[in-house]
Amino acid sequence: MIHYIIIWAALPFPPSRESPTMCLPASRPRLADMIGVALSATCLVHCLALPLLILLAPALSVWLALPEGVHAAILLLALPTALVAMRDGWRRHRRSAPGLLAGAGLGLLALGLAAHQGWLGLSDREAADRLLTSLGALTLAGAHLANWRLRHRS
Repeated sequence: MIHYIIIWAALPFPPSRESPTMCLPASRPRLADMIGVALSATCLVHCLALPLLILLAPALSVWLALPEGVHAAILLLALPTALVAMRDGWRRHRRSAPGLLAGAGLGLLALGLAAHQGWLGLSDREAADRLLTSLGALTLAGAHLANWRLRHRS
């Protein structure tokens, strides 16, 4: 015997006969709930750990020596990722703001790379590199969040 969970899409409770309903087999909602709980827990760990890692990043950089080409590698990974994500988002929501914001973030990352390499002729290359790279990363992350929100609204 298959049990069903009935979901009413209209208020007030109890629904009338005209209310649209959706019936799902009981095992599917349980599986969906279990997956939802697992994803929520993963999200919680991610959301709590990421700010701590961001706060600790400058302190960890003293002990972790990164190769010279890491800035270029990050930019080369961020560029196609942003292009694919923003193109897909624009196809769905037709808003150009996330793409423009992503372009600004990528530009700041490129300026950070230029500062790191000494191509800008600045007196304090390290400070300029950190500032520009941090601003670029935050701007690019904001662009991805805005794109994600707009994509899921449409």
